[in-house]
Amino acid sequence: MNKIKHIIFDFDGTLADTWPVMYQAIAGVFLRHDDRQVMIEDMYTLAGPTELQIIEQHLSNREQINAAINEFLADYEQHHEELVERNTAIADLLVSLRQLGIGIALFTGKSRRTLDISLDKLGWEVSFDKIVTGDDVEKRKPSAEGIHQILNELGWARDQTIFVGDSNDDMHAGQEAGVRTFAAQWMAVVQDKHYRIEPERIFDTVEQFAQFVMESHKKS
Repeated sequence: MNKIKHIIFDFDGTLADTWPVMYQAIAGVFLRHDDRQVMIEDMYTLAGPTELQIIEQHLSNREQINAAINEFLADYEQHHEELVERNTAIADLLVSLRQLGIGIALFTGKSRRTLDISLDKLGWEVSFDKIVTGDDVEKRKPSAEGIHQILNELGWARDQTIFVGDSNDDMHAGQEAGVRTFAAQWMAVVQDKHYRIEPERIFDTVEQFAQFVMESHKKS
Protein backbone atom coordinates (compact mmCIF):
# COMPACT_ATOMS: atom_id res chain seq x y z
CA MET A 1 0.00 0.00 0.00
CA ASN A 2 1.20 3.50 -0.80
CA LYS A 3 1.93 5.94 1.97
CA ILE A 4 -1.06 8.05 3.01
CA LYS A 5 -0.10 11.61 2.13
CA HIS A 6 -3.53 13.23 1.92
CA ILE A 7 -6.87 12.72 3.67
CA ILE A 8 -10.27 14.04 2.55
CA PHE A 9 -12.85 14.07 5.33
CA ASP A 10 -16.62 14.26 5.35
CA PHE A 11 -17.87 16.64 8.05
CA ASP A 12 -21.27 15.83 9.61
CA GLY A 13 -21.01 12.60 11.57
CA THR A 14 -17.30 12.27 10.78
CA LEU A 15 -15.49 15.30 12.20
CA ALA A 16 -18.39 16.78 14.18
CA ASP A 17 -21.55 15.36 15.76
CA THR A 18 -23.74 18.07 14.24
CA TRP A 19 -26.90 16.04 13.69
CA PRO A 20 -28.52 17.19 16.99
CA VAL A 21 -28.22 20.91 16.19
CA MET A 22 -29.20 20.42 12.54
CA TYR A 23 -32.24 18.42 13.58
CA GLN A 24 -33.39 20.91 16.22
CA ALA A 25 -33.01 23.89 13.88
CA ILE A 26 -34.75 22.26 10.91
CA ALA A 27 -37.48 20.67 13.00
CA GLY A 28 -38.24 24.07 14.54
CA VAL A 29 -38.61 25.68 11.12
CA PHE A 30 -41.06 23.06 9.84
CA LEU A 31 -43.04 23.11 13.07
CA ARG A 32 -43.42 26.90 13.07
CA HIS A 33 -44.12 27.41 9.39
CA ASP A 34 -45.81 24.16 8.26
CA ASP A 35 -47.15 22.89 11.60
CA ARG A 36 -45.31 19.69 10.65
CA GLN A 37 -43.47 17.36 12.96
CA VAL A 38 -40.10 16.30 11.50
CA MET A 39 -38.50 13.29 13.16
CA ILE A 40 -34.78 12.53 13.23
CA GLU A 41 -35.40 9.62 10.85
CA ASP A 42 -36.91 12.09 8.37
CA MET A 43 -33.65 14.04 8.47
CA TYR A 44 -31.69 11.00 7.32
CA THR A 45 -34.16 10.54 4.45
CA LEU A 46 -33.90 14.18 3.43
CA ALA A 47 -30.09 14.25 3.69
CA GLY A 48 -28.21 14.94 0.50
CA PRO A 49 -29.08 18.53 -0.36
CA THR A 50 -27.69 21.26 1.90
CA GLU A 51 -29.74 22.18 4.94
CA LEU A 52 -30.90 25.37 3.21
CA GLN A 53 -31.91 23.42 0.09
CA ILE A 54 -33.94 21.03 2.26
CA ILE A 55 -35.95 24.00 3.51
CA GLU A 56 -36.27 25.46 0.01
CA GLN A 57 -37.44 22.15 -1.45
CA HIS A 58 -39.74 20.84 1.27
CA LEU A 59 -41.31 23.79 3.11
CA SER A 60 -44.97 23.97 2.07
CA ASN A 61 -45.36 27.60 3.17
CA ARG A 62 -43.55 28.98 0.13
CA GLU A 63 -43.92 32.64 1.14
CA GLN A 64 -41.91 32.00 4.30
CA ILE A 65 -38.87 30.27 2.78
CA ASN A 66 -36.46 33.20 3.22
CA ALA A 67 -37.66 33.84 6.77
CA ALA A 68 -37.39 30.11 7.55
CA ILE A 69 -33.80 29.94 6.24
CA ASN A 70 -32.79 32.94 8.35
CA GLU A 71 -34.43 31.37 11.41
CA PHE A 72 -32.66 28.08 10.75
CA LEU A 73 -29.26 29.77 10.56
CA ALA A 74 -29.92 31.76 13.72
CA ASP A 75 -31.01 28.65 15.64
CA TYR A 76 -28.09 26.63 14.29
CA GLU A 77 -25.63 29.23 15.53
CA GLN A 78 -27.38 29.91 18.84
CA HIS A 79 -27.57 26.24 19.90
CA HIS A 80 -24.33 24.96 18.38
CA GLU A 81 -22.19 25.14 21.53
CA GLU A 82 -24.97 23.56 23.58
CA LEU A 83 -25.64 20.64 21.24
CA VAL A 84 -22.33 19.97 19.47
CA GLU A 85 -19.50 18.60 21.56
CA ARG A 86 -16.07 20.11 20.99
CA ASN A 87 -14.48 16.72 20.48
CA THR A 88 -10.90 16.90 21.74
CA ALA A 89 -9.95 13.62 20.02
CA ILE A 90 -10.87 15.09 16.63
CA ALA A 91 -9.04 18.34 17.38
CA ASP A 92 -5.94 16.37 18.42
CA LEU A 93 -6.20 14.15 15.33
CA LEU A 94 -6.17 17.12 12.95
CA VAL A 95 -3.14 18.61 14.70
CA SER A 96 -1.34 15.25 14.59
CA LEU A 97 -2.01 14.85 10.88
CA ARG A 98 -0.55 18.28 10.20
CA GLN A 99 2.51 17.43 12.29
CA LEU A 100 3.02 14.33 10.12
CA GLY A 101 2.90 16.53 7.03
CA ILE A 102 -0.37 15.06 5.81
CA GLY A 103 -2.61 17.21 3.63
CA ILE A 104 -6.22 17.49 4.85
CA ALA A 105 -9.30 18.55 2.93
CA LEU A 106 -13.04 18.62 3.53
CA PHE A 107 -15.85 17.44 1.27
CA THR A 108 -19.24 18.01 2.87
CA GLY A 109 -22.83 18.23 1.73
CA LYS A 110 -23.39 21.10 4.16
CA SER A 111 -24.02 24.62 2.99
CA ARG A 112 -21.06 26.97 3.19
CA ARG A 113 -22.95 29.17 5.67
CA THR A 114 -23.62 26.40 8.19
CA LEU A 115 -20.11 24.97 7.79
CA ASP A 116 -18.60 28.38 8.53
CA ILE A 117 -20.67 28.58 11.73
CA SER A 118 -19.52 25.11 12.80
CA LEU A 119 -15.85 25.73 12.06
CA ASP A 120 -15.99 29.00 13.97
CA LYS A 121 -17.66 27.37 16.98
CA LEU A 122 -15.33 24.36 17.02
CA GLY A 123 -12.25 26.57 16.90
CA TRP A 124 -9.82 24.00 15.51
CA GLU A 125 -6.17 25.04 15.43
CA VAL A 126 -5.62 23.80 11.88
CA SER A 127 -7.05 24.85 8.55
CA PHE A 128 -7.90 22.69 5.55
CA ASP A 129 -6.03 22.76 2.26
CA LYS A 130 -9.33 22.79 0.39
CA ILE A 131 -13.00 22.81 1.40
CA VAL A 132 -15.80 21.75 -0.94
CA THR A 133 -19.37 22.21 0.32
CA GLY A 134 -22.76 21.33 -1.11
CA ASP A 135 -22.85 24.84 -2.57
CA ASP A 136 -19.71 24.19 -4.62
CA VAL A 137 -20.86 21.19 -6.66
CA GLU A 138 -23.44 20.62 -9.35
CA LYS A 139 -23.89 16.99 -8.35
CA ARG A 140 -24.08 16.25 -4.63
CA LYS A 141 -22.98 13.02 -2.98
CA PRO A 142 -23.04 10.15 -3.86
CA SER A 143 -21.37 11.86 -6.83
CA ALA A 144 -17.60 12.14 -6.46
CA GLU A 145 -17.52 15.63 -8.00
CA GLY A 146 -16.28 17.21 -4.77
CA ILE A 147 -13.45 14.69 -4.40
CA HIS A 148 -12.42 15.27 -8.01
CA GLN A 149 -12.36 19.02 -7.38
CA ILE A 150 -10.01 18.56 -4.43
CA LEU A 151 -7.68 16.13 -6.20
CA ASN A 152 -7.47 18.26 -9.34
CA GLU A 153 -6.99 21.62 -7.62
CA LEU A 154 -4.40 20.40 -5.11
CA GLY A 155 -2.68 17.96 -7.47
CA TRP A 156 -3.09 15.08 -5.01
CA ALA A 157 -2.46 11.60 -6.38
CA ARG A 158 -5.38 9.21 -5.98
CA ASP A 159 -3.16 6.37 -4.76
CA GLN A 160 -1.82 8.56 -1.94
CA THR A 161 -5.19 9.99 -0.89
CA ILE A 162 -7.91 8.44 1.27
CA PHE A 163 -11.50 9.51 1.92
CA VAL A 164 -13.17 9.13 5.32
CA GLY A 165 -16.94 9.44 5.85
CA ASP A 166 -19.86 7.87 7.69
CA SER A 167 -22.64 7.41 5.14
CA ASN A 168 -23.56 5.21 2.21
CA ASP A 169 -23.21 8.26 -0.02
CA ASP A 170 -19.65 8.75 1.24
CA MET A 171 -18.72 5.15 0.45
CA HIS A 172 -20.17 5.49 -3.04
CA ALA A 173 -18.39 8.82 -3.68
CA GLY A 174 -15.04 7.44 -2.56
CA GLN A 175 -15.36 4.38 -4.77
CA GLU A 176 -16.43 6.50 -7.75
CA ALA A 177 -13.40 8.75 -7.22
CA GLY A 178 -11.05 5.77 -7.18
CA VAL A 179 -9.57 6.49 -3.74
CA ARG A 180 -9.25 4.20 -0.73
CA THR A 181 -12.37 4.79 1.34
CA PHE A 182 -12.89 4.28 5.07
CA ALA A 183 -15.90 4.51 7.36
CA ALA A 184 -15.93 6.50 10.60
CA GLN A 185 -18.35 5.20 13.23
CA TRP A 186 -16.88 7.03 16.19
CA MET A 187 -19.63 9.64 16.70
CA ALA A 188 -22.71 9.19 18.88
CA VAL A 189 -24.89 9.68 15.80
CA VAL A 190 -23.79 7.92 12.60
CA GLN A 191 -25.86 8.33 9.45
CA ASP A 192 -25.40 4.72 8.25
CA LYS A 193 -24.16 1.72 10.25
CA HIS A 194 -24.27 -0.71 7.33
CA TYR A 195 -22.98 0.01 3.85
CA ARG A 196 -24.10 -1.05 0.40
CA ILE A 197 -20.52 -0.48 -0.76
CA GLU A 198 -18.10 -1.88 1.79
CA PRO A 199 -15.36 0.49 2.95
CA GLU A 200 -11.81 -0.79 3.19
CA ARG A 201 -12.14 -0.61 6.97
CA ILE A 202 -14.51 0.71 9.64
CA PHE A 203 -13.07 2.66 12.56
CA ASP A 204 -14.97 2.72 15.86
CA THR A 205 -12.70 5.26 17.55
CA VAL A 206 -10.65 8.25 16.46
CA GLU A 207 -7.66 6.70 18.21
CA GLN A 208 -7.90 3.58 16.01
CA PHE A 209 -7.82 5.74 12.91
CA ALA A 210 -4.90 7.85 14.17
CA GLN A 211 -2.92 4.66 14.89
CA PHE A 212 -3.70 3.33 11.42
CA VAL A 213 -2.36 6.49 9.78
CA MET A 214 0.73 6.46 12.01
CA GLU A 215 1.47 2.86 11.04
CA SER A 216 1.15 3.77 7.37
CA HIS A 217 3.94 6.28 7.86
CA LYS A 218 6.17 3.89 9.81
CA LYS A 219 6.00 1.28 7.05
CA SER A 220 6.92 3.73 4.33
